[in-house]
Amino acid sequence: MAIRPSAVVATVRRILLVAGVAALCGVLLAGLALPVVAGLGLTAREGADTFAEMPADLEPGPMAQRSTMVDADGQPLATFYDENRVYVPLDQIAPVMQDAILAIEDDRFYERGPIDIQGTLRAFLRNVEAGETQGGGSTLTQQYVKLVRVSQATTPEEVAEVQASSGTEGYKRKLEELRMAVEMEQELSKDEILERYLNIAYFGSSAYGIEAAARTYFNTTAAELTLPQAAMLAGLVQQPIRYDPTNDPEAALGRRNVVLNRMAATDRITEAEAAEARQLDLGLNLAPTANGCVGAWAGYFCDYVKAEIATLEELGETPEERLTMLETGGLRVETTLSRSAQEAAQNAVSDAVAPTDEPIGSLATVQPNNGYIRAMANSRTYGVEGDGVSSINYAVDENMGGGNGIQSGSTFKAFVLAAAINQGIGLNHALNAPQQIRLPVDSFTTCDGRIRSSETWSPQNSTGAGRYTLLTATEDSVNTYFAQLERETGLCEPATIAQGAGVMRADLDPDGNVQPLRQVPSFVLGANEVSPLAMAGAYAMFANRGAFCPPTSIVRITDAAGNVLVDHTQPTCEQVLPPEVADGVNAVLQSVVDNGTGSRMQLEGGRPAAGKTGTTNDSIAVWFVGYTPQLATAVAVADVDGTQEDLESHSLHGDRINDACGSCLAGPIWKDMMDAALEGAPEDGFTAPDPSTIRGVSATVPDVRGMDADAAIAALGEAGFSASIAGEVNSDLSAGLVVRTDPEAGAEVASGTGVGLYISNGQPEEDDPTDDFTIAPPTIEPTFGPDDEDEDGWR
Repeated sequence: MAIRPSAVVATVRRILLVAGVAALCGVLLAGLALPVVAGLGLTAREGADTFAEMPADLEPGPMAQRSTMVDADGQPLATFYDENRVYVPLDQIAPVMQDAILAIEDDRFYERGPIDIQGTLRAFLRNVEAGETQGGGSTLTQQYVKLVRVSQATTPEEVAEVQASSGTEGYKRKLEELRMAVEMEQELSKDEILERYLNIAYFGSSAYGIEAAARTYFNTTAAELTLPQAAMLAGLVQQPIRYDPTNDPEAALGRRNVVLNRMAATDRITEAEAAEARQLDLGLNLAPTANGCVGAWAGYFCDYVKAEIATLEELGETPEERLTMLETGGLRVETTLSRSAQEAAQNAVSDAVAPTDEPIGSLATVQPNNGYIRAMANSRTYGVEGDGVSSINYAVDENMGGGNGIQSGSTFKAFVLAAAINQGIGLNHALNAPQQIRLPVDSFTTCDGRIRSSETWSPQNSTGAGRYTLLTATEDSVNTYFAQLERETGLCEPATIAQGAGVMRADLDPDGNVQPLRQVPSFVLGANEVSPLAMAGAYAMFANRGAFCPPTSIVRITDAAGNVLVDHTQPTCEQVLPPEVADGVNAVLQSVVDNGTGSRMQLEGGRPAAGKTGTTNDSIAVWFVGYTPQLATAVAVADVDGTQEDLESHSLHGDRINDACGSCLAGPIWKDMMDAALEGAPEDGFTAPDPSTIRGVSATVPDVRGMDADAAIAALGEAGFSASIAGEVNSDLSAGLVVRTDPEAGAEVASGTGVGLYISNGQPEEDDPTDDFTIAPPTIEPTFGPDDEDEDGWR
């Protein structure tokens, strides 16, 4: 009979394979130095030396464990893991589980050494016959060594090398594991090896270790496992995919019964116990563990916590290392989230803006005295895809997972108000506020000095014209008043106050860096795109009497052993404003809620509250930022998708928006949330301002009669006053010279008070004994709705 060429090739291949592995086998047998070697007449000193020189040290290191994020009450919020594992000591693993794994994987684990000689030889002969390492012969210690090596492999190539099963590479890998197993049993006790094995083994369905497996398949703990449960789990270790009970219950049931039979055969249970257990079904009670923020009950807040963790140097040198620590370090992340406040926030936002509405609603709440973020909500559902779903957290800055920010409208008037009070300008500081005012841009100063520009800025009101004080102008949100006030205070101090309280531009520059606020005349009317969280934190500073506590989502982080890695229980706060200045701001902003544009936001039971509305050009965005001594909340509803259409051109929950303004859209969301979140809390009030804050710093109006207008304005400015031409009068003085002022020369008034100049028109007084004068009428009528707005659209 002719011999086929393929048979010849196969025979040669087998001969070469046997020759290649024979030397390795000799190495093994000689290196073990066991009686069986002599009994078999196998000696190979050179092989023994080679075996002894193989790598023996294997540092298991800590196993990757899942981290848990909890809310302020300690209730689970989310889990994070690379491997879903919760390490438990051996005394927290049911004895029946220990018996089950030993019965099926290594029956004589406690009786023999690290290597099963007979099993290894049988496996060797079987594998040579098959031409590859099909397995067998491994003790529990050897299996543990292999699992450790796989877990430590960092590249696909390393994993392939550790798992090599064919040819001489497979035998080389096996010998290395044998050598390491010998060393392992010299360093660890049998109990320690069993404990580590049960915690490192993979049980399928993303469950690493026996605790995660018990929770995943039976919603129980490793300590509470029953006999049939333990048998099923023990049966998974060999081939977790093949015996996966969620995919093939019959295969899992059959494998479980094999384990039960083996437990009975090794006298770990009785035959009666095995028979009774075999009659039961699998009894699954699946409780899979979600990974990450998708599916968390407060997804956007969870996402922010993760972003904050990436900034914490205590958890690693780089953001990547810190996030790896979150996924592998078994951390417990205790967050600041209040479930009641979060539910109130989400309900208030969702009731006003649906996930699929084109505008978005966004909210953030901060506790003033420690900076703890108590709530964070968006109208869109947190996720990666789908209608009404977004992973962009519009409540925060771009560098923390947010968007490009939302223009803030008149909410920025609070910073100019604070600067004015800090500069000694009293709450009774009066200015004429025409319907529209034209102000040279170069009359404004920034931190870099006077702005160089030939342009004119022309803000206007929706409130009409009149003479306002600092208090009444804030209550009615009068643009032309605040435009003049900002020129008096300069742009530097309001911007410095805002930035000191954590408000930066929400968007990043082209290099990915955080940007400072733009110091432009329209700063006071919301020219900067900012986030609700930043504004909530800044207004919380006012509530905390000028002390800014940086917003944080984390109270404490501990590792798997309970060691504290991050501790924010004692927040570090910085005094941005003197307390008496903040008291003055609080008094004015409380009056906004009590008497002004925020009157719709008065809280239940008359609870003291303060705040400010904001509406931008064409109502692209509307805001309300308000606070009590306990909570500060910022709400924005905006068209953020780039269409830049009036909110009133959209619908919410299918109904057309009839009136998009801060007080009629964002404000009610704020009120609903705050009423619910503060229910049952003490009705604390604000500290009353010092009378000197109301009066301001007094100064004497200098005598500028006879000067030309420019010289008079300059002289009054040097004395701490603002000045503008109030009108023309008949006078013997030459045209253009100052006839008188209001208040008059020598009057003691608050520093910063606006002084009106009455200029000679060049006509002698006898030509008009009534001494009439005229004021130039407004040139543009208001054309918009119930909040304040300039011609560029800022309110």
